[in-house]
Amino acid sequence: MDDEPAVAGVHQGFLLARGGFEVVGVAHTAEDAVRLVGELLPDLVLLDIHLPDASGLEVLRSLRGLGAESPEVMVISAARELETVREAMLGGVFHYLVKPFSSQQLHERLSTLADRHAALAYVRDTRGSELDQGSIDRLLAAPSSNGPSRPRLDGIEPPKGLSPTTLRLVAARMDELGASGADASAAEVASGLGLSRVSARRYLEFLAARQLVDVLPRYGTAGRPENRYRWNG
Repeated sequence: MDDEPAVAGVHQGFLLARGGFEVVGVAHTAEDAVRLVGELLPDLVLLDIHLPDASGLEVLRSLRGLGAESPEVMVISAARELETVREAMLGGVFHYLVKPFSSQQLHERLSTLADRHAALAYVRDTRGSELDQGSIDRLLAAPSSNGPSRPRLDGIEPPKGLSPTTLRLVAARMDELGASGADASAAEVASGLGLSRVSARRYLEFLAARQLVDVLPRYGTAGRPENRYRWNG
């Protein structure tokens, strides 16, 4: 949401061009923003601080009143006063991006958000609603001191276009499968982590190039073989 329709249109166009996000609503006032969020229940709100009828911080407080249905909020604003930033942080904003900014900066922050949702989906699918310390550490992207061992990725940086956080999630999933001697296809890994099959295959091929997973072609009755992957890290 932004008080300038042209700016809001630019943000909308960027999200649509980037892919992975669907724009469900656009608001130019605080009143419309709160109403639309309550109706549409989006996962993410891009929030300006300077709105014509109220401060974006008031919108943030209203959104936090939604409880479990409260969305992630990324502030995109020219406001840079310390108290404004501090109040936004206390309100639990995911990121605070100061105008003007580059498309790369916005892309990086959206990628971080997508990684967080992938991590939540992974932990929910593999651990359920009751989390152990290792699962909590994974969500917070912190090393686990007494949880399960982590894949050996020290010093390995993925190339441009691949996220370090998602790489760790893919490696952790393969590590868990490897503990029982199991292998998996890119589609199976993608399903468990909330990724696309193409995206999961890119991460698996990167791990294979680093010799952290073995590629196991499996031939069917006809057509090209399906590659399966087994952790050996």
